[in-house]
Amino acid sequence: MKMGKRQVILAALVVALGAAVYLNWQFAGGNTVQMAGTTASEKELGQAQLVNADPSTSSVADSSEEMTPSSTASSSDSFTQARLTRQKARDQAVELLEKVTSDVSSSEDAKKEAVTQAAEIAQNIQQENNTENLIKAKGFSDCVVYLQNGTCNVVVSKGDKEMSEAVMLIKDIVVGQTGVTYDKIKIIESK
Repeated sequence: MKMGKRQVILAALVVALGAAVYLNWQFAGGNTVQMAGTTASEKELGQAQLVNADPSTSSVADSSEEMTPSSTASSSDSFTQARLTRQKARDQAVELLEKVTSDVSSSEDAKKEAVTQAAEIAQNIQQENNTENLIKAKGFSDCVVYLQNGTCNVVVSKGDKEMSEAVMLIKDIVVGQTGVTYDKIKIIESK
């Protein structure tokens, strides 16, 4: 069987996408921090912990004051959860696409479509990350960008900036990074 230049490029794109997803998973999910005296089963996601604290001088657990989570902490958790959910959905889609491309009984058209979709997912990931970073650079503490089917949804932290002023700024960034038209951009302020 002779492979053409196009098939080699498509195969390289699938391998690159797989590597990108794996590295993203490694860097995002592989960072486990172990607190002194706790096991992994005792930890909860989003649980606050002191770093570099001297246990003899500082005791948060013995404090008589009751601590309540701030709105920024819960907002940050919601953004983290949104990113995690988005990544899980993408991982499932990529896994399905990899099955189609590796299945010998799949037609060539199905394999080509799977590679095209995988390349689109990889491009969306890059554009979303770039857009999120630029929006954060403009003064928002956190945001999540969703690109899908030619539309873009942007969720930004509430209270960072006056939304009436920020809408055009965000839309300009999205159009510049993704090419999505202004009328297909939806900006949502997180509570």
